Amino acid sequence: MGAIRLLLIAWAGLAAGCVFLDVKEQQEKLHAACTIKGTARSMVAGDRAVVVVLLRRGEGKAGVGGDWQLASHFVLEQAGKFAFTVADGKGTYTLGAFDDADRNLLLEPGEGFIADQDVVTCTPGARFENFALSIPDQPQQRSAHLDVAGLQTRTPKDQVSAIFGQTVAVGELTSLAEDMFSEAVAESGLWRPFDFLVDGYAGVWFLEPFDPKRTPVLFVHGINGSPANFDYLIRNLDRTRFQAWVYYYPSGLHLGSVADQLNQTVTKLQVRYRVPRFAVVAHSMGGLVGRGFILRHQESSRGAAIPLFVSISTPWGGHKAAEDGVRRMPIVVEVWRDMAPGSEYQRSVLGTPLPAGMQHHMLFTFQRRSTSFGESDDQGVSVASQLALPAQSSAVRLYGFDDTHVGVLRNPETSRLLNELLARSF
Repeated sequence: MGAIRLLLIAWAGLAAGCVFLDVKEQQEKLHAACTIKGTARSMVAGDRAVVVVLLRRGEGKAGVGGDWQLASHFVLEQAGKFAFTVADGKGTYTLGAFDDADRNLLLEPGEGFIADQDVVTCTPGARFENFALSIPDQPQQRSAHLDVAGLQTRTPKDQVSAIFGQTVAVGELTSLAEDMFSEAVAESGLWRPFDFLVDGYAGVWFLEPFDPKRTPVLFVHGINGSPANFDYLIRNLDRTRFQAWVYYYPSGLHLGSVADQLNQTVTKLQVRYRVPRFAVVAHSMGGLVGRGFILRHQESSRGAAIPLFVSISTPWGGHKAAEDGVRRMPIVVEVWRDMAPGSEYQRSVLGTPLPAGMQHHMLFTFQRRSTSFGESDDQGVSVASQLALPAQSSAVRLYGFDDTHVGVLRNPETSRLLNELLARSF
């Protein structure tokens, strides 16, 4: 929970004032985004996906609008909601949707396409909602094919010029030794989340090629953390049966937005690989992100099940330092509002039951410094927050570790327990 310590240092006036100038600039960029939302469905039955496409009008000659170009896409496993965020808040857009029968993210002969008749011109901060796309049984198809999967071959910096949603990794290969998982980059995600997205760090990354014979284990880090925090647990994972997926996100964003992004990214992976089941393992604030994702997945997915959710040292009851930051800091980092005790986000994820059939195993930690005073903690989060009653009530079992908030991730007993829980669940 290093970010909490950074917050306290800043509160004491020891941090450079430029940090808060960075935060203000980043938030202005995020708030300048234009949002386009709606719902989409297909009237064709079967195991198929619905792909919503956002089309941007190119620049034509003599001020006349040019051709429509594919800007981004949103994937649904069934009828549901979609959302696009236009980063620069500019441009003229329209929407379409196609019925992806073979789930390959390509519009092909025999697959119907429907275009919305409305055209919207984005301005900074504008919101366009209530679009409703319904693909009929025999829709009229456009002659031009849309290669949605081709968006993934463009570099993140090319993609970010228009759309936030396309800046995330969707199963690209990487290594935990990469510089992007360093402490410095992870910390930048707290103070400079917009730049974190522009630099292409966010998303679900694979550490090895996808293997359909092994079950994915999705690891979700905490505030100011990175997937590298799970290095020990991943190295000691039973690799004969399981494969690690790691989610990386800028921890300064609203947790609801993070959970939304994770859900859409996993949906794209499910459509591509038809993953039947997977597990979620989350540390610290990642537990709040993970639970928000699980609840969203329950609503939007008709495919993959999540039998196992393991949370480690999660501040289910928030953190008082975040509350102090909201009340006293000149500029408020968005995530502090979600981490303040009793926040709306905490109430939303803890007030909704987990999916039937899922087992939530909750690990908590309680090792203090010799100079500590006040309520019991693990040198990062209080035990009381980790054991908030709404979270306890949905857990099938609690496990106490005499270890620090971060040290528990390198504890051999944690690794042993995780492999045991995975073996029992799959």
